[in-house]
Amino acid sequence: MKKTIVFSALGLVLVIVLVIFIRSLTPDPTPQLPSPPLKDLAAQHGLALGNFAILSRLSEKPYADILTSQFNFALADNTPNWYFTDGGLRPSPTSYNFSQLDQVVRFASVHSMPVQAHHYVWGEEKWLPSWLTKGHYSSQQLLDIMRDHILTVGGRYRGQIREWSVVNEAFTRGQHTFGLHDWWADNIGSQSYIDKAFIWAHQADPAAKLILNDFNNEGLTPVSNSMYDYIKAARARGVPIDGLGMQMHIDGTHPPTKDEVVANMKRFGELGVQVYVTEFDVNMNDVPADTAAKDNIEGKIYYEMTRACIESTYCHSFALLGITDKETWYNYLGLPNARPLPFDRHYHPKPAFFALRSALEQP
Repeated sequence: MKKTIVFSALGLVLVIVLVIFIRSLTPDPTPQLPSPPLKDLAAQHGLALGNFAILSRLSEKPYADILTSQFNFALADNTPNWYFTDGGLRPSPTSYNFSQLDQVVRFASVHSMPVQAHHYVWGEEKWLPSWLTKGHYSSQQLLDIMRDHILTVGGRYRGQIREWSVVNEAFTRGQHTFGLHDWWADNIGSQSYIDKAFIWAHQADPAAKLILNDFNNEGLTPVSNSMYDYIKAARARGVPIDGLGMQMHIDGTHPPTKDEVVANMKRFGELGVQVYVTEFDVNMNDVPADTAAKDNIEGKIYYEMTRACIESTYCHSFALLGITDKETWYNYLGLPNARPLPFDRHYHPKPAFFALRSALEQP
């Protein structure tokens, strides 16, 4: 009798393990989402809605289906970096590797999606190739390398990329936010490269909109104040800056208020630039609540920030940095409970998705 019970229990365990294994091999289906799609609702506000065209996910049917059905432009992030995967875009001083960015641009073209690309210049040393960071170049040599890079990359994709993040995080890094440093400014000796980068980017593709991108600038902060002063002076001297990029990696423990974001967007708009939300997500890792409560708090933040973009009247586009929680960059920071995106790991829409939708449905 005991042996029978043991074998029955063992059999049950094996069945459970087999079911789990089979489910792991079964791809998640594309969810049934309400109509009209998010992008059509956004269009009623004159707002472009975008999301991250992650190269490794574009062959995953639910990801591609949601990206192309719900969003009207593709965000090319990572693949334009000087060094990332597959050797990066700039593996040596004399060569370029366009294979990954080409695939993203091709996907977007097939699906009639404009592309917003990140970034021409970013002073995060770990995403720069060692031949550059260990090359002992002079300031002028670094500027020459940057110019060649922008003109070559921009020239290759001329007419294929609608918006470029030209310079990323120069102001947070210039203020050493979170101890960060701007490798370019540190090695050139100043931030004078910012003006030059925009001038070269305009030469490379005069039709592309050019964005100055950063984080911690969605509200009235020292970073946004510095960017405001810079853009005002730079445009007065003829630097071709078209837009301010707000990454908007929102910390769920202390999000900005809608009114603060609206006021900030308006003051930049009155300088003559458009505002672009470029990498939106909401980090819920440190919010002291259970999962259901966190999801509702996150949804409220999605709603408030989307409404801020709409109500400011100067916010041109709103892009999310991913679709499901399984591919968020927070996972690589060791924050497994960030859950910052509108779909869970199995493509089930979360309250954040419906909150985003609700914000877009309002007049």
